[in-house]
Amino acid sequence: MTQNTQIERHQLGQLIGANKRDHYYELHYSTGEVARLYILAEGIFRYFLDPAKNFDENHSSFVDLAQFDNSYFEKSKPKATSDSLIIQSGNYQLIFQQKPAVMNIFDETLHRNRVMQLSPLELDQNQTTEILKQHKNEFYFGGGMQNGYFSHKGKVIEIKRDKITGKGGVLSQIPFFWANSGFGELRNTESTGSYDFGKTEADATILKHNTNVFDTFYLLGNSPKDILAKYYTLTGKPLMPPKYALGLGHIGNFLTTLWQPGEAKERNATVFEDGNYYTRTDNPEDSNGKASLNGEEEYQFSARAMVDRYEKQHFKLSWIVPNYEIQDVNPEAMASFSDYASSRDVNAGVWSGDETPKTAPDTPFIQTTSSNPKTLKDDAIILRDNLKRKRPLIFSNTGIAGSQSRTILAFGDIGGNWENIPTQVAGFLGSSLSGQPLIGSAVDGTAGGGNAQISIRDFEWKAFTPLLFNLDDQGKFSKTPFTYNSKMTQINRAYLKLREQLRTYMYTLIYCAQVGEPIMRPLFLEFPHEQINYTPQVGHEFMLGPNLLISPIVNGREDGNGNSRKDNLYLPNHRTMWVDLFDGKKYLGGRVYNKQSYPSWHLPVFVRGGSIFDLGERNYVLYPQGHSKMVTYDDNGYNDYSRNHVSTQISSDLEASKLTITIDPTQGDFSTFQTENTTNLNIMCDGYPDGLTVKINDQVINMQEYGTVDTFAHAKEGFFFNTNYSWMPEFDQYQEKKQTALQIKLAKRDITDSKIEITIRNFRYGNETLVHAITDSLLRSPKQPTVDPDKISSHSLTVVWPQLTDKVQIEVNGILHDGIDGSSFTFHELVPNTRYTLRLRYVAGNKVSEWSDPFGAITKPDPMNYAINNIKVTSNLTSQKDHPLEYLTDLKLASEWKTVNGVSEDEPLELTFKFDQLEHLSRMVWVPRKIDHQGDPVEVSVETSTDGINFKPYGDRLTWKSDSKNKVVGLRDVSAKAIRLKVYKSSGPFVASKEVIFFREKKD
Repeated sequence: MTQNTQIERHQLGQLIGANKRDHYYELHYSTGEVARLYILAEGIFRYFLDPAKNFDENHSSFVDLAQFDNSYFEKSKPKATSDSLIIQSGNYQLIFQQKPAVMNIFDETLHRNRVMQLSPLELDQNQTTEILKQHKNEFYFGGGMQNGYFSHKGKVIEIKRDKITGKGGVLSQIPFFWANSGFGELRNTESTGSYDFGKTEADATILKHNTNVFDTFYLLGNSPKDILAKYYTLTGKPLMPPKYALGLGHIGNFLTTLWQPGEAKERNATVFEDGNYYTRTDNPEDSNGKASLNGEEEYQFSARAMVDRYEKQHFKLSWIVPNYEIQDVNPEAMASFSDYASSRDVNAGVWSGDETPKTAPDTPFIQTTSSNPKTLKDDAIILRDNLKRKRPLIFSNTGIAGSQSRTILAFGDIGGNWENIPTQVAGFLGSSLSGQPLIGSAVDGTAGGGNAQISIRDFEWKAFTPLLFNLDDQGKFSKTPFTYNSKMTQINRAYLKLREQLRTYMYTLIYCAQVGEPIMRPLFLEFPHEQINYTPQVGHEFMLGPNLLISPIVNGREDGNGNSRKDNLYLPNHRTMWVDLFDGKKYLGGRVYNKQSYPSWHLPVFVRGGSIFDLGERNYVLYPQGHSKMVTYDDNGYNDYSRNHVSTQISSDLEASKLTITIDPTQGDFSTFQTENTTNLNIMCDGYPDGLTVKINDQVINMQEYGTVDTFAHAKEGFFFNTNYSWMPEFDQYQEKKQTALQIKLAKRDITDSKIEITIRNFRYGNETLVHAITDSLLRSPKQPTVDPDKISSHSLTVVWPQLTDKVQIEVNGILHDGIDGSSFTFHELVPNTRYTLRLRYVAGNKVSEWSDPFGAITKPDPMNYAINNIKVTSNLTSQKDHPLEYLTDLKLASEWKTVNGVSEDEPLELTFKFDQLEHLSRMVWVPRKIDHQGDPVEVSVETSTDGINFKPYGDRLTWKSDSKNKVVGLRDVSAKAIRLKVYKSSGPFVASKEVIFFREKKD
C-alpha cells in the first residue's frame, strides 16, 4: 500500500509521529512520507518532504543556507495536543494537524493565521500541489517578470521562462510569491510550475510544481519590505552596480551589420556623416558599407563613429556593447575600441551569449543570455580580476531566483507598438516585487519601430527606470535617441539631462533596494490603505521611490490640438497634494483625472507633496507638505559600497504656516569624499515668506537677502525669493510660466560636523489645492444620468447626462473621476463581465451638487472567454527554433510562430488543429505578425473534421490581403474535432503568424 502511494497521486496521510533532531523536526505520515521542518530565523521556516528520503539539504542552486546557525531552532518549543503538533518559534506557532495533515502558521501578535493550508499536500511522481486558504482582500505578487501583470489575484501565472517579451510572456523563472497579508513562499526548485491565485476557486490558492519533492521556505513579515528582505537573506541582496550603469547605454552589432544606399523619403533610412542616406540590408550583394569596431571598413559605420555621434548630438553616453549577438570578436580590435571608448568616458562591455567570454584586461562589464549560477559566478570572477576593487556589472535578458545578486535584467522586445508600454510598466513592477529591482528594456524595442511618437514616449518614461539604453541593428529602423527630427532629439536630450539630475535620487533608491524597498514601486507600497492600488487598474502607473509618480502615455489618442490625451490618471490619497514636475500645477489626490492633454515634451510626472530631492553636491529641492524625511546615500561609484559610503538625513516639517527643515551631519566616509561643502536649498512655495532663521549647530547665522538672480549667484551665503524658478532648465523652452521658490545658499562648512536647522514663518504652499469641494444646494442634483446600452463593450461603457454645467464628476465603484465635461464620457480599460455602479454630480468652480441616485451596468464578457484552449497543432513544415509551433495556439499575441521554408502550390503548408472534444464553433481568426508583412498567407483553404481523421473542404479557396488586419473565417454552425488550414501562397519566403484563435459559439 505504501509503495503504491509513493507512485500514484495521493494526498499526504495522517501525521502519526514527530521527533526533534539536532537541527530539524522530523515528521512522519501514515502514507509513508517523512518531512523535515527547519527553523532558520525569525519568520523563516523550511518544510522539506523528499519521497526518496535522501534529504540533500544543500541541493539548491540559489539558496544560501551557510549564514544560518542553529539558535532559532534550539529556542523553539514543541507541544503535542490531542489533534496537533504545535511548534512555538518566537511569536509564531507552526500548527501541524494530525488529520487532515495540514499546516497553519499562527501569529500571536496579530491573533490570526498568516498561512493556512486548505487540504493536505497532493503528491505524485511528477508533481506536488499545495492549496492555501485565500481571503477576499488578499492580493498576490511575485512569480518573476510576468509581462503585463504585477497583481495576480484571480489569475493563473506560470513559473517558467519562455523568451516571450510581450504581454503574457515570462522572462524570469522565480518560484517565489507573497501576499499583502504578510507571508510569502519560496519553492526550492528549478522545476516549472503554475500558481493559481483564485481563478479556479475564489477562496483557494493552488500552487503546483513539476517535481515529486516538496521543498519550500515560508517567509513571514509585517510589510512587503520585510518579506523581500527575507527573500534576499535566502537568495542574496540585489547587485549594487557601478554608477555608470545609470547612464545612457547603446547596444549594437558593429561586426556584421551591412548598409546599402537609401533615400531620405524611406522611413527607415539613416543619414550618415557623408551626407548620404543608408538602410540596413542582409544581402552582401546590395551593400556598399559594413560595420566595424574601429573603422577598419569605413569610419562612419563603425562603433567609434557611434561613440562620436552621441557626443556630437550632446547625449552623454555612459556604456556601449558593440558585438551584440556576435560571439567571435577580434581581441585586438576590441581592445583598441575599448581604449578609444574609455578616452571618451564611455565603458565598453562585451556580449557573451550563454558562455563565459574571453575578455580584455580592462573589460568593465558583460552582457549575457545566461542565468546559470555557475556561468554568472565565473563572469563575476573574471570581471573582479579585471577590475581589481571595482564593482563588476553583468546584464542578462533572463533570470532565476537569486540572479538579482549578480545581474541586472536587461532585454529588448520587438517594439514599435503602444501596447508594449503598459505591458512593460506592469512587468517591471512585477519583477521588482519578485526580488529583481534592477531592470530595463530597450527604448522602442529592437526589430520594430518607425513611429516617432511611440519612440519619444518610450524614451520619456524609461528615463525614470533603473536602466536606460537603446538596442540597435536588429531590424530596419535605427534606435538611437537622435533618429528622428531635431524636435524629438531635443526632447530626448532634455529627459536624459533630467535623469542625470536625478542620479543621486536614483542611486539612493538602489541603496534602499538592498534592504527590500523596490526602486520602481506599485502605488500600494506607498499607499497601502487604498484597495485600487493593488489592482491592474493602476498597473500602467508607478512610483519611482517614494517621491515621484509616473503615468506613461500608453496609446495614440490625441485631442484637437494634436496633444496626447490622457484618461484614467489616478493620483492616490485625498490628503496628498501632487505637483506636476514640469509646470508646477497642483492636484488633489484620491481621484482619477480624465481628458488631460500632454504635448510631446510633457510626460505625466507628479511630485508627491513633502518630497525632498538631492540633485547632487548638496543641492536640495523641497516640496513641503506635512512631515517628511529623506536619507540620501553616496559613494565613489565603483568600490565596495557597504563600508565606503556616506548618508545624509534631511527632514521637512510644515505645521500651519511654519516650516522647519533639518539637515543632520553627514555620516560615513569614502575615498574622494569632500567633507567641506556648500549647501543649497530650493524650497517651492506660493508666496513670499517673512521670517527666515538659520541655525548651524545651534548658532544663528546672519542671512542676507538678495534681490536679483545675478547678485544671488555670486553670493557665498544668503537667500533669494525667486518668482521665475526652474531646476530643469532643459524644459524652460517649452513653457513661459516658471515656478516660485525660496532659495537659500550656505557657505562651505564641514558637513560631517554641521547640523543645519532652518525655520521659515508665514510659509504657504498648496493651501488652496488641499481644500475640498463645497456642496451647493442651488445646484440641483442630476436626475437622468444613464449608461448608453448600445455602447457597452467588454472593456468600456459610455455615460450620458443632461448638461447643466460645463463639468461633472463621476464616481465609479467608489473612485472619484474628475476632468469630465460635455454631456457624455466613455470609460475605457474596464474589466470584462464586471458590474460598475456609478453616481454623477455637477461641478461649478469649487462647488458641486449632491450626487445623483446610483446607476450602472455590467460590461460584456471578454470574447477570449470563448477562445478554445489546449489546441494541439501539427505542421508539415519545420518551425524556426525561437518561433516554435506551440506559439501559434498559446493565446498570447506577443508570441510569434514562423516556418523555416516557404510554400508553393505543389507543396503547401498544412496546419492541423485538434480539439480535446467535438466543438461547436463560431469563427477562426488568423492574427498576422505585426513587425512586417513578410510571411502573411495570401491564398488558403479550410477543411473540417468531426472525428479528427477524415477531413472535408469548407467552402472555396480564400484570398487574403497581406496587411495588419486579422483574417476571420466564419464557422457558424460548424461542429468539428479538428480543422485543417492549407496555405498555398505567402507574401514572403516563409509563413508566420502571431496566433490562430478558434472561438466556440456563445451559449445564451
